[in-house]
Amino acid sequence: MSERRVLLGIFAHPDDESFGPGGTLARYAAEGVDVHVIVATDGDAGSVEDVGRLEGHSSLAEVRAEELAKAAEALGLAGVWMLPYRDSGMRGSPDNRHPRALVQQPLDALVGELVRLIRRLRPQVIITHDPFGGYGHPDHILVSRAATAAFHLAADPDAAREGDRPPYRPQKLYYTAMDKRVLRWIVRLMWLVGRDPTAIGRNRDINLVEISRQETPVHARIDVSAYLPRKEAASRAHASQYSGGPSFVKVLPPFLRRRVLSTEVFTRAFPPPTGRVETDLFDGVELE
Repeated sequence: MSERRVLLGIFAHPDDESFGPGGTLARYAAEGVDVHVIVATDGDAGSVEDVGRLEGHSSLAEVRAEELAKAAEALGLAGVWMLPYRDSGMRGSPDNRHPRALVQQPLDALVGELVRLIRRLRPQVIITHDPFGGYGHPDHILVSRAATAAFHLAADPDAAREGDRPPYRPQKLYYTAMDKRVLRWIVRLMWLVGRDPTAIGRNRDINLVEISRQETPVHARIDVSAYLPRKEAASRAHASQYSGGPSFVKVLPPFLRRRVLSTEVFTRAFPPPTGRVETDLFDGVELE
């Protein structure tokens, strides 16, 4: 009998694991959980904070793979699995049409790859993007759909292909979330200090007003206050993308900023939530 706890994060790009639920991943890794991350794309469509980062590398994708390895070490991950797709870029960008872009690939192919990895890694708990993709990124949305389908299909013997591991049923699926009450307050604060919340980020292509209207119910709150240094180290490892943290959080006074960052929240997609806010993603999980 195994008592091994396994947490699997399924994300679209290198850096999603750190900039997103990095505190949660670091916490469970420190507590002895085997934490694995699947990254669906190479991040090659991302912008670069410092063009000097490209020196000595053949592509941005190569840089981002190196950064991901450093971030994984900072978080204490047990394994990182990169899939062979290209970053699709933001909505409406020319990168959407690249033949290797994730959004150009059949959904069934991505689902099949995720099913095989779920059966191999045997996680009890899976984390992925919410259906809106956090801020509407096409890759995030597609990965959310594929991860949700793979979560259920991994247990289906009819979904097996030659050479696959035996069917396996994960127990819990969570979407990354954000307390929209907090975000709506931040939006109002940004207007007051003269910042435009409809055009933030390095490329001014993230609309906080639109995001604040997407409902992501909070069914789990994970205290990551003790692991913020690890999350920060992992975020800084993604040096080509790092800009000091989310700009909408940077407008907050330091004590409020730490309070917001010290808790990471999730929507429980499966099994249906009970109405009680969890403080442990493994609450109720049965070990083999």
